[in-house]
Amino acid sequence: MPPRERRALALSKRMLSVPADVIARMQDHLRQEDLPERGMSAAINDFYARLEMVGLPPALVTEAIYDAVATSRSRLRALLKGLQMFAPDVPLAPAAPVKQRWDAWLNGKYNVKPKKGGSSRRVGIAPQDWPAPWRDALPALDKTVRPYGHRLARPKPKTKAAIISAVGLLAKSRRWAAERDIQVDCDPTEELFEVYQRYLLLERAVSFRTAADYCERIRMFFMRAGMFEAAGLEALVNITGTLVEEAADQDPGKWHSIREFRKEFTLADVVRKAVSADRSAQNHSGHTTQALRLRQAAVAYALLVNTGDRQGDLRTLRIGIEIVREPSGFWRHGVRQGKTQNKKEIGLLWPGTCALIDAHLLADRPAWRVNQRVEELYGANLLTLTEAVLNKGFINTRLKKDFKLHGHLVRTLINDLIRRERPDTLWASREMLGHTDRFMQEIYRSDFAESAAILAMDQLYAGLERAGPC
Repeated sequence: MPPRERRALALSKRMLSVPADVIARMQDHLRQEDLPERGMSAAINDFYARLEMVGLPPALVTEAIYDAVATSRSRLRALLKGLQMFAPDVPLAPAAPVKQRWDAWLNGKYNVKPKKGGSSRRVGIAPQDWPAPWRDALPALDKTVRPYGHRLARPKPKTKAAIISAVGLLAKSRRWAAERDIQVDCDPTEELFEVYQRYLLLERAVSFRTAADYCERIRMFFMRAGMFEAAGLEALVNITGTLVEEAADQDPGKWHSIREFRKEFTLADVVRKAVSADRSAQNHSGHTTQALRLRQAAVAYALLVNTGDRQGDLRTLRIGIEIVREPSGFWRHGVRQGKTQNKKEIGLLWPGTCALIDAHLLADRPAWRVNQRVEELYGANLLTLTEAVLNKGFINTRLKKDFKLHGHLVRTLINDLIRRERPDTLWASREMLGHTDRFMQEIYRSDFAESAAILAMDQLYAGLERAGPC
């Protein structure tokens, strides 16, 4: 008997827990060539033995099973490769966290780079070196105040940091002016703001839009501090308005980007890319990072067009909290926006969006497990399926690569589409984008069905719905 045939027949005696069809595939392979990884047959046998021990069918395999078998990174690799080749119906997605832990261990052990000494990126002057009246006003950023009879809520940490940065630059502008023999008092007057504007545009060489943003932040500071006189406030408002007008006239701006987008694409192309990403994910094993990234992009693109969400809100959606799966199988969207704190009720998402979300949760698991996955992932981030949140550039990086477009401009395209198709229902665009709370998805679909972009999206989604979750 040839050696290969003898080795193939010996498999069935050593792999008592493995299903016959899996052994048959392995034997056919062994008759032609060696198994691609050492220890593969032992890892596969251990895998099925552990399933048998806990009474689980392969379709219900858990992360714990993979973790128990993966006593080393090489053994996990051998197991996953073997299941992919000889047991293609076994879901590999539950192994993803195990693989990530082993990859992190490997990187931590061999790829750690020595830390480089960082240099401070602070440009403005630190608060302890501000003029005394400004330092004394700092506590106003940590509480709700009523300096002029109107309630001003405590700013969020990120906003507070932006205000402090802007005021630090304002202090720097006074020093910059003093070096040129121009003495400016620290009171919020037109003279101080003129110096600030010149410093930002001439010395810092920022854009008109950025300069306007800095002016808005110092307005927030002095307003909270109760330091404004009417003339000073009017001067700052006028300067800010002029900067905004200059930005609209001279900066390339969003409309240039939108015009370039419209030369080649429509909103429907964003949805096509979502469907394409989902289909591409099916060509990768369920446990791989490539598959996860593709499914994340598919869900992100679909939600951008379906809901017009700000990216900060989209990145932080939590399963069962901001986005909920109804018994009917549709997902319901209800977000209180991080930027405006307005409640945004989209209602039921489009069928295709729901199908893409289901496919993301399932990966390569069977479709009937979707409800179980929703329960398991309650409170998890929708895109990462963990407690982690994707980095801020994830969506924009992909939009720039695919469409040369920023995510916020998708909101502008939606608003412009609604305005052009039905001017009498402009209120709908405000509500869809989170500025009021009356928008219902059914109205959007019925009022704007004549739009070619919406029709194209509906056709794509209908096909996706028929295909069902993967």
